[in-house]
Amino acid sequence: MCLSTVMLEKNGSQEKVCEYVSNVKTDGKKITLTDVMGNDTCVEGTILSMDLVKNLIIVKA
Repeated sequence: MCLSTVMLEKNGSQEKVCEYVSNVKTDGKKITLTDVMGNDTCVEGTILSMDLVKNLIIVKA
């Protein structure tokens, strides 16, 4: 199973938004992150990168 950590990049710095993300859905600027327990976290921004080897997703606010 491939679970990722999502970092939000804003004003040149990054903060952790969500861990153990198993599903990512996007609808324009809205990104819904679902973790392994089924909890949803919504952020506004665009996906900059997804590194599935490092299990890291970067979202730009």
